[in-house]
Amino acid sequence: MNAQTHPEPRYDSIVIGAGHNGLAAALVLARNGRRVLVLEKNDYVGGMGGTREILKGCRNEVGASCLFPLSKEIRDYFDFENHGVELIPLPVMAVNLAGAGTRPLIFYKSQLKSAWNILRAFGPGAMLGFARFLKFCEYPARVLDRFTARKAPRRLEDIIKEAATQQEREHLELAFNGSAMDIIDRFFPDKVKHAELRASMAFAAVQATYKGPYTPGSGLCLIYTMAQEGSEGLMQRVRGGMGSLSESLARQITDLGGEVRLKQRVSRILTEGDRAIGVQLKDGTALFADTVVSNLDKQATFNHLLADHELGLEQQRKVDAFTHRGAFVHMLFKLKGCPTYSQALHRLNAIPGAHFGGAMVLPPEELQAAYERCLRGELPERMPLAFQVPTVMDPTLAPKGYHIATAYGFYFPCDADKSARGKLRDRAAENIIDHISLYLPDFRDLIEDQAIFSGDHFTSMHGVTNGDWTHGLLHPDQMIGERCLIDGTGHTTPVGNLFLCGASCHPGPGVTFLPGYNCAHEMLATARVTGETTSATPAPAERAA
Repeated sequence: MNAQTHPEPRYDSIVIGAGHNGLAAALVLARNGRRVLVLEKNDYVGGMGGTREILKGCRNEVGASCLFPLSKEIRDYFDFENHGVELIPLPVMAVNLAGAGTRPLIFYKSQLKSAWNILRAFGPGAMLGFARFLKFCEYPARVLDRFTARKAPRRLEDIIKEAATQQEREHLELAFNGSAMDIIDRFFPDKVKHAELRASMAFAAVQATYKGPYTPGSGLCLIYTMAQEGSEGLMQRVRGGMGSLSESLARQITDLGGEVRLKQRVSRILTEGDRAIGVQLKDGTALFADTVVSNLDKQATFNHLLADHELGLEQQRKVDAFTHRGAFVHMLFKLKGCPTYSQALHRLNAIPGAHFGGAMVLPPEELQAAYERCLRGELPERMPLAFQVPTVMDPTLAPKGYHIATAYGFYFPCDADKSARGKLRDRAAENIIDHISLYLPDFRDLIEDQAIFSGDHFTSMHGVTNGDWTHGLLHPDQMIGERCLIDGTGHTTPVGNLFLCGASCHPGPGVTFLPGYNCAHEMLATARVTGETTSATPAPAERAA
């Protein structure tokens, strides 16, 4: 299609998808004088980091629910708290529960308090093991560059090969290619004394991967999860839900003259020769731009929006090689009150913030068995889960007198026959409620309404391939430099003028804003190097937030 035959409307950049990374990229471009249009198929912004009403009268999150550490550059640039966002500190970030007769593992906002709790509850050996475990994670986490802005990632194999010493190479080999339990066994070897720590760390290693904790390669996900950003390794809530972050970005984009259009489904990316020239909407409308930015994963972008544009064999192989599996269910609950802990856990009822949530985990052996049942198309006997009652910290999310709760359960047999998945979801819901009720026995009676979503729903709601919210599971062969399509770049694609800005790019999933932020800066740098100009007024120097 020739763009010259349809000169209006024309933009410097069209961004497909108003998830947090798409909006982050658009805002950076808008602050640099680009005429930007963001197109979103849903009637809300934020995508898998959005907030909207699902259960009557509630603000619900289907996707991300907590803000984890942001890099200093991102915090300074977007300056959310001076753009209408209120962050809520969590005195208790997580209470992890590992079964009847086990001790709760509590992570406080205060690191000193967390260390003291581990010492008191689990003994000096466990505290020393935990300190050594965190130290072990530092080096591989650093070379992962999870929080490094504006740096093109390199391949894992090259990073390992170029380590300074044999000891460092072995360290990285274990961290990235070993299993999570290869690492955990080093620091928490006693299956009885360290049971709760072993179960919690094993669960941390499998939530963004399609592996069990004993499966080779699961160590990488553990390292990724434990990566810290300086002294800011604290989890926080966002008042009004995670969508408040994206809503803030959207307001800033429109204030700068950009556009964010909702309920605008892109059906395909338009090309002319080997370059992108715009998009076509579902209603047939064509919109043109100098650059097109996709916030979707690689397969959704190239195999669907660019289905009629042929890539080279090697390029197509890279796209198709990405593994996507959404082996989870996400449950939402509207509760008639705040649940209370059982008599065995009664001390938690007196700790401010301890009802906020955490995880309900399984011994590593049982967690591995749950994964292997998933591979066979079966539900696990018990589903390990991440659990929250966000209204403990933010009552604005539910009507007065009510609470909301959320639970992510693993492993849902996402490869089971589609005709069976509805019944499997119903059984998974009961499985999850039963698991929660082990620790919060009044939970079931408090449920007024509930909803359950599996990977199939994430595919339809958010356009992710096979319900995979990571845009490419955290496997060693598809992380860091392997997430890139063009060596030496993070976001450039084989199609001219087309860039990727979502979690399919380094550093991957999580509400970090880095893929979007990095993408926009790569686009600006490319334009400066090539001397390209846009249809808008020449860009001024970038403004601070």
